This record gives sequence, C-alpha cells and structure tokens, in this order.
Amino acid sequence: MIKTFSQVALLLGEKGEVENNSPSLSSWFLFLLSLNILDILVTNPAYEANPFTLYLWGKIGIFLSATIKIGLVLSFGLLYVLTKKFAKPTEWSFAKNIFRGMLVFLVAFYIFVVSWNLVLLALLPFR
Repeated sequence: MIKTFSQVALLLGEKGEVENNSPSLSSWFLFLLSLNILDILVTNPAYEANPFTLYLWGKIGIFLSATIKIGLVLSFGLLYVLTKKFAKPTEWSFAKNIFRGMLVFLVAFYIFVVSWNLVLLALLPFR
C-alpha cells in the first residue's frame, strides 16, 4: 500500500535527484493528478462551456468521462516512466525537458481551470 508522496515519487522513477533547484518531474505529475481530480470535483455541469465535454458527458456520462480523464494523466505518467527506463542518457536529457515543458503547461492550464470553477462555484447558484 502506498502511504506517502515520496513512495509514489519512487514508483514514478525519481531517485531524489533535483537539478537547478527545480521540483522533480514526479512532483509535477502528482500536482497535475491532484489538480485533475480537484477539477472533476468542482466542475459544475450547468456552467460547462466546453462543447466536447458536453458531448462526451451526453454520450458516456460524467463518471466514465472523469475516469477517462484521470486515466489520461496516469497514462502520461506511465509514458514518462517508460521513457525514463528505456531512453539513453543523451536522449533522456532531451525527453526530460520535453516532459517538463508539457507538465508546466498542463499544470498552469489546470490551475486556471480549477480557479475558474471555484469562482463559478462561489458566485453562481448550483442549478
């Protein structure tokens, strides 16, 4: 049973290395996963503006859509672990920068989305 974030970080392949005082990639993944789950919890379906999300909710339901959304983040983490395991050291430095860039973008996006959903949740009544 996993009990701490450090155990999850070890599972993601980080061995405590920190370069240039920046957070490890596993902490970025954990933050992205927690933001993803928080986004699912605070999204008000009455105020959803994304037409793709509305279509998906109509076809497969909110619960299955949320499961797929979390699964995509976990699949991205699995891709990271596999890349780290099989990449050569010279390839890994490039791949690590690509992963870090994608993670920073996704985390920034989810911070915006969760903030917006919290504002809507606080200011508008639930329908």
